[in-house]
Amino acid sequence: MSAEPTEQYLGEDPADEENLERWDEILTQLEDNLEAFLDGSTVLEQAQSVANAWHPPHDLGPLPAQFATRARLLSLAQQRAYQQLRNESRMIRKQAELIRSVPTASSGGAVYLDVAG
Repeated sequence: MSAEPTEQYLGEDPADEENLERWDEILTQLEDNLEAFLDGSTVLEQAQSVANAWHPPHDLGPLPAQFATRARLLSLAQQRAYQQLRNESRMIRKQAELIRSVPTASSGGAVYLDVAG
């Protein structure tokens, strides 16, 4: 699969029209997956949903020039979503560390946790 746009003239060749349709379908699927990721569900649900919903095609032709801007914008949006996922993952790890630091009743410490100060 080539992500570089082609400047080739798209004439009456049915293969060209099929390539356009397939690229439009693929970009739409990726955009839909990104939208599903950003819908506010939990990170785990988002990751599983997106990972299971899309499979890359093996015989896709070169990216038509008319889809180059759309593909670049999609790539930028995916990068932002990836960064959001990484940030949320770091925050969840920190929260898990804090939870693990709370003494348990079997540790011989206080039974109640004073959260008021």
